[in-house]
Amino acid sequence: MRIFRTFILSAIAILAISSCKNNVDATKYLPSISGNAGDVLVVINKSQWEGEVGATIRDILSCEYPYLPQREPAFNLYNTPHSEFSGAFLVHRNILIVNISSGIDSANIKIGENAWAKPQVVITVNAKNAQEASATIHNNSELIFNSIEQAERNRIIANSKTYEDPKVREAVTENIGGSSYFPRGFTIKKNTPEFMWISQETTYVNQGILIFKIPYTDPEQLTVPYLKNKLNDLWQANVPGMRENSYMIFNKLIEPGFNNITYNGMNMVEVRGLWEVENDFMGGPLVCHIFPDQERKNLIILNGFVYAPKYDKRKYLRQVESIIFSFEWK
Repeated sequence: MRIFRTFILSAIAILAISSCKNNVDATKYLPSISGNAGDVLVVINKSQWEGEVGATIRDILSCEYPYLPQREPAFNLYNTPHSEFSGAFLVHRNILIVNISSGIDSANIKIGENAWAKPQVVITVNAKNAQEASATIHNNSELIFNSIEQAERNRIIANSKTYEDPKVREAVTENIGGSSYFPRGFTIKKNTPEFMWISQETTYVNQGILIFKIPYTDPEQLTVPYLKNKLNDLWQANVPGMRENSYMIFNKLIEPGFNNITYNGMNMVEVRGLWEVENDFMGGPLVCHIFPDQERKNLIILNGFVYAPKYDKRKYLRQVESIIFSFEWK
């Protein structure tokens, strides 16, 4: 959770990745990345992977992804030694390279992108021995984690922009003065001046974005007690379940997490947690971004949620949270 709560280093990671874009032509003909979303290739010798350095990497990148109904790692890790790092391995989407050699003067870490493919993130750690490598990775754990997390998010946002349904964004912008980017397949289920429900529904997966607009009159409306009660009230009034007298609520056993974050220059409250349906047996993960509008007259709530009872939820949650992260004012 400490990693998820820290966004300062995430911003540094964004800048570090962006700084490598000086020569656009150099990446023009690069192949597309390979690998599934959430996969990380760790290039390190087998003995080091099975020792202290590998354990440190797993502690950081294979930690439990927060607020999911079932345990899932933040990332799926795959290892290859330096001697085999060639060919198809070079075009992997997320690469962490650990170089350990007595000839290295001082430990350092570098973050770059599009070394062999695009859009690719490559993190390189250099150290003269295993202990120094482990310490360097540990001391830069948030930078490493957030660089990969942001790279995954950027890919989803870029895909949403490329394959967006502009009519959905136009409707949201007309309502609240700005909008996220919604890929094709997301449709407007309900549209009122105070509430919009946008979703993509298949046989076994429901990814939804709930948008609430409420009058903003007091900074206390951005405190945890108010927001927790207000969200429950808004869900009860607007998000019914399948059975009579059923509606969305926060999970009664797992307390949600509230954090103040800054993203793309916007200050907001982020909520992560689990939802369930009162008087029914539905549930899943959720994430909310809450912030005042530009005139500070209304409070905007972007509420992403996932219902996928037959599948792991991590990738579906990353998709809906990337949609709300893509929000831009008109």
